[in-house]
Amino acid sequence: MSMKRIALAAAVMVAPGACTDSTPAENASRNISQAAGNMAEDFGDAARNASAEVANRTAEMRGAVDNAAAAVENRADRVREAAQNGARDIGNAAQGR
Repeated sequence: MSMKRIALAAAVMVAPGACTDSTPAENASRNISQAAGNMAEDFGDAARNASAEVANRTAEMRGAVDNAAAAVENRADRVREAAQNGARDIGNAAQGR
């Protein structure tokens, strides 16, 4: 191989590396940008998780409130029935039945 070809081959192999070399400031800027992107992604994930947790807790509380309301309604029905039965029993006793 002639010296011209060796020099040309060396220049071709070195040229791409020369184009991609970054200054320390460029590297720092890229790193800061990537870190900021990662932080934004993390905050987005945290916000989505918190929102889902709030939705889950709200659904749980709604279920608990619904259950409590149903229990109160059932208790009121039983009290009403007992009062009606008591009044009927008093009426029957008054009529001698």
